[in-house]
This record gives sequence, C-alpha cells and structure tokens, in this order.
Amino acid sequence: MKLICGTRGSKLALTQTDEAISDLCKNTGIEVEKKIIKTKGDQVLDLPLHKIGSKGLFIKEIDDALINNQIDFAIHSLKDYPTDILPELEICTITRRRPPYDAIISLEESIEDLPEEASVGTSSLRRKSEISRIRPDLDLKDIRGNLDTRIRKLNEGLYDAIIVAEAGFSRLYGDIKEIEGYKFSRISPEIIIPAPGQGALAIVCRKDDSKIKEVLKTIDDERTRIETICERQFMIDVGGGCNLPVGALSFINENEIELKAFVGDLEGTKSIRGEIKGNKKDYIRIAKELAKRVNIRE
Repeated sequence: MKLICGTRGSKLALTQTDEAISDLCKNTGIEVEKKIIKTKGDQVLDLPLHKIGSKGLFIKEIDDALINNQIDFAIHSLKDYPTDILPELEICTITRRRPPYDAIISLEESIEDLPEEASVGTSSLRRKSEISRIRPDLDLKDIRGNLDTRIRKLNEGLYDAIIVAEAGFSRLYGDIKEIEGYKFSRISPEIIIPAPGQGALAIVCRKDDSKIKEVLKTIDDERTRIETICERQFMIDVGGGCNLPVGALSFINENEIELKAFVGDLEGTKSIRGEIKGNKKDYIRIAKELAKRVNIRE
C-alpha cells in the first residue's frame, strides 16, 4: 500500500511530517510519498497573520488537494489547524504531543529578566496579550518567517528576544539550551498559556476514506487527543476562531483532567484567566464550563 502525504515545504513542516511518516511506516509497513504544497500563508511574509486573514492561510490549498484526491492525507501543526473543518474532511489522528510550552530566545533567561523597554519579536496576539500583563514596558514587535529567519533577525539586532513554540524548536534543533550565543528557555504557563493543541500534530484525511483512516489511527495518541480536544473546545466556545487571543492547556493525571486557559480582547486591553478540574471523561463539559466563566464579551 502506498499513500501520498501533503505538506507545506518549510523546514519545520517537512521535519514534523517526516516524524509522523516514520512512526506510521514502523507501525504499518506502508510506503508514503510526500507532496509539497505551497499555501497563501507561505507567500505573504511581511504582515502578521491576524492582519491578512486566519490560520486557514496555511491550510486551504492542502485541504483542496485532499478533497480532489490529489493526496491521501495531510499533516499539520494542530495549533494551526482551524476548528471549522470542511464537511468532507476530519482530523482522524492526533499524534503524541511534544512539550506544549512557549519559549524565549534571548541573552536573558526569562521575560522577567529582560531590560526595561526591550524589544520582543512575536506576531501572536495571544503572546502579546500575556506578555503585556506582566511586562507592559516591553516593546512588542511583529515578526514573521521560519525559525532560522527569526534567529537571524535576532542576531542582526532587530530584537532583544523572540518568542517561539518549544515543540517546533526542539523538532528542528533537538534538546539544546543555547543557540548562536543566545539562551533558549521554557516560559512557564503562569506567564504565557500556550495555544490550544500546541506541540501535537494533526493528521487530516477524507471523512469517507475508512481504509486510510484505519491505517492513520495506528499513530493516534489517546491522551493527547483528549487533552487537545478539550483545549480546542474551549477555544470554540469563547469565540477564538474569530482571531481572539486564546490560550488553553490541559493535563490528564490518572482519571482527572485540569484545564488552564486565557482569553483576551483584540485591542490587548483586557484579559481573563481561569482553571478547572474534573473527571477526564467529562473533558468536553469541562471546557464548556470554563469558557462560560471567562467570557470576555460579557
């Protein structure tokens, strides 16, 4: 059996695609061919995402290829895959997540240690809102491009620090704590709550393709699926699909699940945090309950 996997052509996209394909081949013995698909988001690099559209900028062309049977499945970062999935498609597999946290690359070890009015590179409204809560003095500047590009801009002195996802960094560079003379440090969720689904990969296929779904489900991780669906449900219920800055992080401990979350307004002037615990079998209800408690629109 040979399947065709659609992916973006960035270094990170190809690295995480290879990671998932390797696990899939080990479990099933199938052959997989990669097909690189260029998306609109790959072509517009001079504007922050919230100013040019939605996360679908990195998705549409790949979804179209799936629907038109040009590929058999696609691999995405789950945090970047929209919650309003096309009716013909579904997320059939969620892989075991890497560490879900954000991280700082800087000469300092933490956001708290940055000098006053230091410039920080991030285009994420979520990260900007969270950073402003604890360090309103910092100069938050938009930044686009892949990790290599962002680190180069840091080296050029355009920023004093940049904020990245730990999972993406570790996939590309491994388990290191320093790069090109800069420190790489995890940011506690007490400072910045990660994006829903951060650290996990979503494998998307056609909803009616039962044979392919059966193969892909061999690398599904049940714990990650429950935790990330809980996070994404929270995002849906607070209206995060409308570009509101939203963070959500859940952890399962035996039969209990804990969800910590954050939602801010588009202007960056208001944010609300909350947390909730309950039985893991009630993860959807728990997400919905916390969303009601932190409704920023009320």
